[in-house]
Amino acid sequence: MSERTLGVYEMFWDCEYCSTKGLLAKTNKHCPACGAPQDADRRYFPPDGKEVEVHNHAYDGADKLCVACKTANGAKANNCRNCGNALDGAKAVELKPQGTNRPTPKGKRPAVTAAPPPKSTLPYKIGAVAGVILLLILVTVFWKKEVKVAVHGHTWERTIEVERFGPKSESEWCTSMPHDAYSVRRSREVRSHKDVPDGQECHVEKKDRGDGTYEKKEVCKIKYRKEPIYDDKCHYTVDRWQHGHTERAAGSALTPAPAWPAVNLARTGTCHGCEREGPRNAHYWVELQAAHEHYRCDVGEGPWPRYQVGDALPLKVRVVTGGADCDSIHPLR
Repeated sequence: MSERTLGVYEMFWDCEYCSTKGLLAKTNKHCPACGAPQDADRRYFPPDGKEVEVHNHAYDGADKLCVACKTANGAKANNCRNCGNALDGAKAVELKPQGTNRPTPKGKRPAVTAAPPPKSTLPYKIGAVAGVILLLILVTVFWKKEVKVAVHGHTWERTIEVERFGPKSESEWCTSMPHDAYSVRRSREVRSHKDVPDGQECHVEKKDRGDGTYEKKEVCKIKYRKEPIYDDKCHYTVDRWQHGHTERAAGSALTPAPAWPAVNLARTGTCHGCEREGPRNAHYWVELQAAHEHYRCDVGEGPWPRYQVGDALPLKVRVVTGGADCDSIHPLR
């Protein structure tokens, strides 16, 4: 950010006794029409185009306000030029915030700074919504009731994933392309962006110096544009093991005992079309019946046969969703 002084100008003030307007705050410490002393609180920035430049920029500091008669005196003054009161410990006049282009109405005092904008209620609204969502999640997860269920039956399923070796289409930035890729096609694509200086954004600020003058400055900051950064993207084929199909075995009783499905591989090895066994998965469900609801719980292979048809068990059920907490049931044996 850079700043450049455009000049120093006189503040204006209006006489509240004879209503003379647009008096120069540095030049006219008294009203030339009626002789009333200047009220520093009634200073304001002149309208654009009516500025009066100050050629002597010497600055001693903000004026001091006489506690007896409220007259603004120079920063180096020892006694009030209006009533002669000593200025020891006198406070500096209040500085006008930028945008004070109208005199303060009689009997009113401006704030030292512009009134702060009202605080946004958006963060509080977002927090309230987040709190409600969290409460609903907690209720959904933890609010449960106990119901009586009876073991109605058993079901199971075992699966084996069969993987097949063969060509697979992929893409990656060429610097990260695998060494065994083939049939490579390159293209130039946007990988990221960078900030590039693109001129300046400037505005004018007015700063009250407190002595009846103000400084006019041009404040500039660099503006940026997003510029794409290109790189080579490679689209290629690579040989990989991929999901081919799933072999499945299932049953709806304790007997016969669960068994893995038979797997017939087309070919073995690492040729195109060769197959191999992949991950195995198994589920062992206990079917539970309540008065008007049916539940299914995957209890694992070990406990599964210990649940006998007809066994009466307590089961915790989530009140909101109706889902069963299967960790809450235990076999009687």
